[in-house]
Amino acid sequence: MTRLEGFIEHIEKEGAVIAMTDRSSACISAKALPTNVHEGDFIVEDSEQHRLTVDSTITELHRREIRRMSEYFFD
Repeated sequence: MTRLEGFIEHIEKEGAVIAMTDRSSACISAKALPTNVHEGDFIVEDSEQHRLTVDSTITELHRREIRRMSEYFFD
């Protein structure tokens, strides 16, 4: 079984679309999402408990990179 991990592309009432690390997409139900998630968060499936958690380190690194790129291209 493949471990689910990727960035939350967008969130809807029913759930969220995840951009997976293998460049595919996955739809996750709202009840399976961790509480207080946001678009752009990187989520990882715990292989033992099969629950999703936000990887705050990867999320923050990604946000910094996006800010750096936007400053470079738009300033």
